Amino acid sequence: MSNIESARAAIEAELSHAKNGLDYYHSRIGALEKMLAQLSGFQSAGTPPTAASRGKRGYKSAILKATQVEKAPRVKAARKSGSSGLPFTGGDFWQNLVLQEPRSFPDILDAAIATLGIEPTKTQRQKLSGRMIFAINALVKTKKIRDSGSGRARRFFQA
Repeated sequence: MSNIESARAAIEAELSHAKNGLDYYHSRIGALEKMLAQLSGFQSAGTPPTAASRGKRGYKSAILKATQVEKAPRVKAARKSGSSGLPFTGGDFWQNLVLQEPRSFPDILDAAIATLGIEPTKTQRQKLSGRMIFAINALVKTKKIRDSGSGRARRFFQA
């Protein structure tokens, strides 16, 4: 029976991965179609290239500038990462959770869960805890935040 259950779990994970890929490609198709529409509008305007936009690189940079104006801002916390089902926690997510007052790992983890607005399962909580420990230790090493104490008494605060 355990072989059947593990096969079922593997298939469910693969299905989840495929659905995430499908969502990604649907959004990518929409973005590419929008870029094509912008390029056709840019090209049909008939404006001659200026001295700054002549040549291969100048033309590309002019197109990139034209398309970047139209982009909507991305919300990183809404993006799902892999099959764990947890939102994105990269960038300065963890650094923003460390305040002037000293906080422990569990305090920071509880703040992260509240910020993400999720009710994590036990495995998701462990995954989030692993992300947090790695990120916080990296921030301490690069001196973006400071720490005091050791073991369970270790606290983190803004430099």
